[in-house]
Amino acid sequence: MNKIRPLMSHLACKASQAWRLLATGMAFCIFGVGAVLLAVTLFPLLMLVLQNRVKRRNAAQFVICRGFRLFCFILEIAGVASVQFEGSEKLLAAKGKLIIANHPTLLDVVIILAQMDRCQCVVKHQLFRNPFMAGVVRAAGFIRNDDDPEKLVADAARHLRAGDCVMIFPEGTRTASGEKLGHLQRGVANIAISAPADLIPVVVRCNHDTLKKGAPWYNIPPSRIQYNVRVGSTISATGGSDPSDARARRSRALTTVIKHYFCDRLHHDHA
Repeated sequence: MNKIRPLMSHLACKASQAWRLLATGMAFCIFGVGAVLLAVTLFPLLMLVLQNRVKRRNAAQFVICRGFRLFCFILEIAGVASVQFEGSEKLLAAKGKLIIANHPTLLDVVIILAQMDRCQCVVKHQLFRNPFMAGVVRAAGFIRNDDDPEKLVADAARHLRAGDCVMIFPEGTRTASGEKLGHLQRGVANIAISAPADLIPVVVRCNHDTLKKGAPWYNIPPSRIQYNVRVGSTISATGGSDPSDARARRSRALTTVIKHYFCDRLHHDHA
């Protein structure tokens, strides 16, 4: 009997892992097919119905956020991943704010946007050529991250001044495996200062070192993926610096404030 119990426990763990592998593959297939269907059906229809470009873009972003919410629900009921999200009301009430988050896994943007009604995003330029996501990011009017840096800053600042929220990952890419936080790009601070717009920080934690940069999706952890996401208090665009200082100096100061904020909270359990 003493030998049977560990064996049964081991078999149950392997069966759970096999199911989550299958469910993860199915979930990503649903994600890709759903994105293509939106790009060839609903989004072209929006172009016919809504002549105003801003309204069309806002409608597309609303659909994307609701689609991401459905995807998170699928991950939950399939036993692949669960999300504990604190402070979503701050995101829903935000207007003209720069939303920043650390970027540990592939699903971070999905999880955060799932809590919102709409949001402008700075995304990788590769997505504009991705056969599954190109139609989605174009319909939403998302900002490419390979543009001239000054143009990117100007475009993001323009959206913020118009009252849109803009989401961006200060690291610019996913955190490397084994690290808490990667090198921060100064473009985030330049956007906040140029608008000007205060920042809403979102701290993302994951219980497994999975779906990180370079990690294949089929590298399934031994237990369900659990996310803990917390929205923090607003960070001033001044970053505590003198507004009369040169922009480069203010940008460095604000980048340091952002780095300390995330490092502090990723090493200690508070928001």
